[in-house]
Amino acid sequence: MYAWYQILGLLFIPIGVYFAVLASPAFSPSAKFDSHAAQVGIVVMIYAFLVSALIICPVYFVVCAHPYVRLAFVGYVSWYALVDAKTPMNGGRFLPWFRRLPFWATMADYFPVRLHKSVDLDPKGNYLFGYHPHGIIGVGALITFATNATGFEQAFPGLDLRLLTLASNFYLPFTREILLAMGINSVKKESVETNLTRRPGASVAIVVGGAAEALDARPGWAVLTLARRKGFVKLAMKTGASLVPVFAFGENDIFDQVDNPDGSPLRRFQTWTKQLIGVTPPAFYGRSLSRGIMRRIFRSGAGVMPKRESIEVVVGHPIKCPKMAEPSVKQIDEYHQKYISALKELYDTHRRLFHKLKREGSEDDLAARMKRMQSLRFIDE
Repeated sequence: MYAWYQILGLLFIPIGVYFAVLASPAFSPSAKFDSHAAQVGIVVMIYAFLVSALIICPVYFVVCAHPYVRLAFVGYVSWYALVDAKTPMNGGRFLPWFRRLPFWATMADYFPVRLHKSVDLDPKGNYLFGYHPHGIIGVGALITFATNATGFEQAFPGLDLRLLTLASNFYLPFTREILLAMGINSVKKESVETNLTRRPGASVAIVVGGAAEALDARPGWAVLTLARRKGFVKLAMKTGASLVPVFAFGENDIFDQVDNPDGSPLRRFQTWTKQLIGVTPPAFYGRSLSRGIMRRIFRSGAGVMPKRESIEVVVGHPIKCPKMAEPSVKQIDEYHQKYISALKELYDTHRRLFHKLKREGSEDDLAARMKRMQSLRFIDE
């Protein structure tokens, strides 16, 4: 808040008051953590943290801070870039208690996010969980695999799980410390192999479709970037880990996205950005606060808040992979096809049940959405 004030001056006062009103229910001793106001407050806090960590604080430390503070910031960035660069690849600085904070459960209840398992997993085994679809920002993956808000530790006792994300996220000051505390690591090859071989039970979760798949995330659709993505299968075979398909019903429903068909200027810009920095900028929007500024001034229900749509994360049966130092292309293709078949079966088994949990839309809307979700669509990437 101090950094915001130093940059914005008196303009921060109305912004700070508005934020305090929205976030205060999450801190009130008398508030129930399952209340709507507390859940909204948590989501607002997440947005405020991201803006602060990605924009406000770096600008403050580089431009506005005292020279000694600025020097300390430069030292911190230099330290993690030169000395601490390997930590996001070896599971270091993980704080299990951080995953269990009530904060995360309140955030999960906003949607809500729920975990469903198909079978028990041997705690002595190693597993590579493939999460689908990516959605706009992978909310279900974060809450399920990087917190205990959905009860993952109780559902799969003995597993030491690491959610993996882009290595570029660990170049962000302050944000990287939160990611490491949650047990989130880099998705680089070295990280996958290290985290799958640390000890019995060591496992990873990968959002296989990645940034490319985010561009096809729309409510009611299930378009997966998977047909040519086989590197995760090869790593599972090299480490002897089992592949576990995971499908999150509702992940694509919490945000809408501006139309960006192939060949459109927007799509070309998004693809260029992905090639340049590895991250796509989806033009997405959700809902506004029921009593927020957008509704009061512009009479618009659209806004930056995610929609309150349930995300049902279903964990399928493991596919045991033989351990091979250098699996052949044919062997990789074989287990890749087994994985796709298992994912399709998981989807077909549960899609009608969990699609009926959706709360909005007329019967005609529901029928149209069900027709679109008759089968998964896989695209080459």
